[in-house]
Amino acid sequence: MPLFLYGVSNRDKARLTTIFLQYFINQGIEFDSFLVFENQQEMPRADLARLSNVGGEMIASLNAEDDFKRKLLRKAA
Repeated sequence: MPLFLYGVSNRDKARLTTIFLQYFINQGIEFDSFLVFENQQEMPRADLARLSNVGGEMIASLNAEDDFKRKLLRKAA
């Protein structure tokens, strides 16, 4: 199954990523996704909620390197 990795740096990127993932779901494409936020705390709640509905694993900030490695290695296994 393909794994799509998205960097989400701002509200516009969150909205665009939501659109892409929702499109893949509507097309019946089997995939997994991994979302890495620059700073998840700065995302508007409504945008974050919509993205959470369609997205897979998430990393809250670029500073969470250990969490990123752990989750990515689990996906690769």
